Amino acid sequence: MSPAARSALVLQGGGALGAYELGAARRLYQDAAFAPDVIAGVSIGAITAVLLARPARGRRPLQALEEFWQRVTVSDWLVPPPLRPIAVSLLGNRHFFVPRSDVLTLPNWTNIYDTAPLRQTLAELVDRDALADPLAVPQLLVTATDVEAGQIRCFHSRDGKLGLEHIVASGSLPPSFAMTKIESTYYWDGGLFDNTPLGAVLDMLDDGPGVNRTVYVVNLFPNKAPLPRSMPEVLERMLNLQFANKTREDLKLMCRFDEVAQLMEALESLPKNHALRNHPAFRAVKKRGYVRVPRIVPITRPEQAGGFDGSDFSPETIRKRADEGYAATDRALALPQDASPCAELWPS
Repeated sequence: MSPAARSALVLQGGGALGAYELGAARRLYQDAAFAPDVIAGVSIGAITAVLLARPARGRRPLQALEEFWQRVTVSDWLVPPPLRPIAVSLLGNRHFFVPRSDVLTLPNWTNIYDTAPLRQTLAELVDRDALADPLAVPQLLVTATDVEAGQIRCFHSRDGKLGLEHIVASGSLPPSFAMTKIESTYYWDGGLFDNTPLGAVLDMLDDGPGVNRTVYVVNLFPNKAPLPRSMPEVLERMLNLQFANKTREDLKLMCRFDEVAQLMEALESLPKNHALRNHPAFRAVKKRGYVRVPRIVPITRPEQAGGFDGSDFSPETIRKRADEGYAATDRALALPQDASPCAELWPS
């Protein structure tokens, strides 16, 4: 009998760079057996996640995601393609965000754009009943930053009552977009705090004897880049480091937990009446339920993002990024699957 398998898909934020995630999804869902147990995302990654996890009735996951990108692609302006990112930054995107019209209140503004068009687009492409259902599968997780507390907040589908406001909150990047109020708390983009919610996903991805766990992580911002040699390159590097994947640091901590999990498995084999099994420390650690580190499959854009790249919704760029995401995912899936992330960090 084949061992049980559990998987998750983790998606970063990055505005129009999210077209790379479209390409990754095309390749992943090309395999009919691909059915992640958990899909998690931040900002544009949260939008990708909800469209894949909760597509509107009558639409397949990939179909809903494709339609979203068709709607937000900007191709009907008499603006040369190189200037379109700047034009979108100034004039907005009619299916995503538009400039505020209440100019008389400008001195009191805390944001520039209105995201009502995004809410309308998602309302047409997302099954809101399924979104609010704690039993719906796959599990869905999005994150946002509590503005006042300065802490990340994870919104799990299993907790129930997820709504479009949670998706919008995850992408409420200041100063472009307004804070999103959920109950009595105001939220900004989750990527401000952590653009890759890997730790939260592992809590949702159950572990157990003989279970093979795999997490696919789509990175829109590369960690490595050449030294900056000019002020524009410095600013570009700062942008990328802010939103780059912190998975390696997460893995360092998780690999230590991995050793604890291995030790607990060894202690569990002791006779039930063994003194160690009744020790308070043993019972406390067992209650925490430490799990082994899963296989991590990174799918990463190699190029750094520039200042206006997140606003480039031109058809040429969307196509290019989707193709790149597809090719990178294809390469990642072809790599050997038995590598341990802990072995990579601390080779023997």
